[in-house]
Amino acid sequence: MPRAPAAAKDYSYRSTWEHHFSRARNLAQRGGLTKPQMMKRHGRFPKKHEWWGDDGSYAAWRARWVAEHPRSEG
Repeated sequence: MPRAPAAAKDYSYRSTWEHHFSRARNLAQRGGLTKPQMMKRHGRFPKKHEWWGDDGSYAAWRARWVAEHPRSEG
């Protein structure tokens, strides 16, 4: 049976506040290190509730980041 043609990818999510928040959280959880830097320094990814960032915890980081990057209206 022939395959259906691939649908065009939708990249609109990447411009949303939620996507920017998610990427910033990932970077902050790793202590600001990129994946290769993190693997060289720690040899692994942080565990689910492990936080290597400067703020000390997810809650503290989230409060600061949301205050600096409010959601846009509309």
